Amino acid sequence: MRPDTPLKRRLIIYGAGLLILALVQLEGSLHPAWPMPDFLLLLPLLAGLWTPGHDSFILGLAAGFLRDYAAGRGYGAGMLLGMLLGLLASYLAHQAWRAYAIRGGLLVLAAGLVQDLILSLLAWLLPLGDQPLPLVPLLLQSLGRLPVKTAANLAGALLMTGILALAFRDWKKADKSRSMAPGLKGADHA
Repeated sequence: MRPDTPLKRRLIIYGAGLLILALVQLEGSLHPAWPMPDFLLLLPLLAGLWTPGHDSFILGLAAGFLRDYAAGRGYGAGMLLGMLLGLLASYLAHQAWRAYAIRGGLLVLAAGLVQDLILSLLAWLLPLGDQPLPLVPLLLQSLGRLPVKTAANLAGALLMTGILALAFRDWKKADKSRSMAPGLKGADHA
C-alpha cells in the first residue's frame, strides 16, 4: 500500500517489529493462556501486502529462521515457507489487490493451512523420536486445531494491520491537510 516509503523507515519499522513480535511470540508460547497468533508467520504476509517489494522476502527469511530456532528444529522448513509466503504476498500486492481485508484474510487462512500441513508432513517424514508417527492422526490433529489458530491469526493480523497503518502513516502530510482545513478558530464571525 505504501511502495514509496523510504528504505531507512522500512528497516526501522520492520526491524523493531520483528524483534518485538519474536519476543511476544516466544513469551506467549512459553505460558499459553489463550491461543496466540503466529506473529512471525503474519509479519512477512502483511509486509508483502503493505509495501510491495523484497521486504517480505527478507522478513520471511528472518522470521522463518527465528521460528525454526525457537522450535528447536532443523533450519530450512520455516525459512523456506516464510520466504515463499512473503513473495506470494508481495506478488499479490503488486498485482493491485484492492480488497486488502478480504484477500489478506484469505491469505492468512491459506498460510496457516499450508504451514500446518507442511509441518505435519515433516514431522511424519523426519520424526524426532525413535518411533515413527502415523500420518493420518498427525493431519487430523493439525486440522483440528486449525479453526482456533485461524481465529487467533486473523485477530493478530488485524492488530498488526492497525500498527502498520500507524507506523507508515505520513504524519507531516496529515498535519498539513488538517491545518489547511477551514475551522471555526480562524473564521470571521459577523
